[in-house]
Amino acid sequence: MDFLKGRNDKPYLLDSSVQSDDPLSIYKSLWQILYENSTWILILVGVVLATFIFLFCKKKKKAEEPKQPAEITIDPYEEALQAIQELQANKAQIQPKPFVFRLSEILRIYVQRRFKMPAMELTGEEFIVEIVSNPFFSGNYEELLREFVNLGDRVKYSKETTEKSQINLLLDSAIHFVTDSHNRLKANEIEEGQQSTSNQ
Repeated sequence: MDFLKGRNDKPYLLDSSVQSDDPLSIYKSLWQILYENSTWILILVGVVLATFIFLFCKKKKKAEEPKQPAEITIDPYEEALQAIQELQANKAQIQPKPFVFRLSEILRIYVQRRFKMPAMELTGEEFIVEIVSNPFFSGNYEELLREFVNLGDRVKYSKETTEKSQINLLLDSAIHFVTDSHNRLKANEIEEGQQSTSNQ
């Protein structure tokens, strides 16, 4: 009775012309999902495109940059010996003063690169002072280098005629110094290596 009474109180519920609401769909189509999230999808696509363009431009720029040649490290000994040999081969075509200037330059470059001394910036006297203060030179090559510097300066700055024997002496001294100092350094390295091995 109560059930009927409730329905009688609301006669429109019995009216077949009254349309009821359609039930809400639980599932959404793919297009609905895409439409509702279109803003975020566009942002994501924009970020991906921007990243792709950036990487593409960076790769293209890198490919266009000229490749720097790999720095080739040359052994100071080999460099000095080769330079002396080339100078010696052209000795007949070079005047004594330019010859001695170049020979002195080769020797100083060798000392500077091999022994980390500012040989190119020093005068002859300053160069000898540096040589004397270095134990490696003072015990073995002090006199040789002193004579080389003194004789070289006489040839370079004197107005006297340079004899062929003086040029040959300077050349022999430079070759002996470069070769002998190189061999001595190698022997010292081998000895130090053997001592290090024996201590282990």
